Amino acid sequence: MKVVTLALLVCMAPLACAQNNDDPEAPAIDKASTAFVESTRSSIKQLSDAGFEGDLQTPVLGANADELFTTQLQLINGAKPLSGIDTANKGVTYDVIVQPGHYGRPNGNGKPLGTHGDLVSEKALVAYIANVTAQRLRDSGLSVLVISADKYPHPLPRAKVFLAIHAEGSENHCKAKASLAYSSSASPLAMHAVGWALSSALGYRYSDFARDNYTPNERDYYMFGVVRAERLTGLLEVGELTCPEREKKLIGSSELIGDNIASALKFIAQMRVPASNP
Repeated sequence: MKVVTLALLVCMAPLACAQNNDDPEAPAIDKASTAFVESTRSSIKQLSDAGFEGDLQTPVLGANADELFTTQLQLINGAKPLSGIDTANKGVTYDVIVQPGHYGRPNGNGKPLGTHGDLVSEKALVAYIANVTAQRLRDSGLSVLVISADKYPHPLPRAKVFLAIHAEGSENHCKAKASLAYSSSASPLAMHAVGWALSSALGYRYSDFARDNYTPNERDYYMFGVVRAERLTGLLEVGELTCPEREKKLIGSSELIGDNIASALKFIAQMRVPASNP
């Protein structure tokens, strides 16, 4: 437990610096999840036994990595507005609802919302990742709704899974970590599936990556009071854009992140295990 507490203290300061105080999409992560930590070993075994790792992809090594980075950078910055966003069918319980962070939200007090790296903005990066995720899920036959930050349908349709996707920023560069804030009713197994998916896309061992800031907090993220998802209501910070090295890794891995998150969300939507903590 001491290790988790130390990791949390490292993450809290950068998180406070990452967002505009007027931005309702910035949950303050303020306590570690005992349920998540204690379930790590059993969840990894359960996911391994289910063959989850076989559905995940890892980064390309060698010369192709530079070409992939250039291609992904062009795709992210040249992406067209998402199509079909917020178009919900009444009475449908969706398998997955995805929300790219800050997407469709106007600037606050004349300043852009979300963070920016040297090469991409958070809005552009997470919109690209969310679009890849949604397309992969639809190709798998799942029902998917992509919603913007403000103009989503009211009441919001029910879903098995809800995930908002963001990127981190920090005035103290290269200190912020990937994190997942989620409602306390969420399945620990679902949390570990998302974390493992992201770690694989970024080329990290999940047993190490699980020590990053994966904590519950349904209090400060406004969407947690709006969404009714059966198995997972979460906000994923994929990593820090204000750290040049990590920004490049996020850009080069953006397609893999979208693919792997789709695999995790598909697994969660279809898993035959208890949907919430005891």
